[in-house]
Amino acid sequence: MKMKLSRLVYLLVAVLAFGLFLTVVHAQKKGSKGKTITITGCLQKGDEASEFAISGQDGKNYELVSKTVALKDHLGHKVTVTGTLRREKQDADEDEKEAGEGWSGQVQVTSLKMISTSCQ
Repeated sequence: MKMKLSRLVYLLVAVLAFGLFLTVVHAQKKGSKGKTITITGCLQKGDEASEFAISGQDGKNYELVSKTVALKDHLGHKVTVTGTLRREKQDADEDEKEAGEGWSGQVQVTSLKMISTSCQ
């Protein structure tokens, strides 16, 4: 009887642990989704080596990153980029500071179309 009870307890613990794991994975995926956005503007170098920036025609500024699109090949070009907008989670003071500087979030770029080789 004790052996059946201990197996039942182990099974219950395993099921609960698996359920918790699935809940965490689902929450992470849900939190990483963002809005698809298209921006046309001048592609510029960002603050970090792998980061770029663009100012949209509406005056909003975005940080651009991509593992699949060669952004560096289009520095100084007028481009249209499409990607997923992700607002970085920061403290309230940092959010206000970046909003005051005109930053609207980070875009994970999935496609790029060159409009012109210059930003004029």
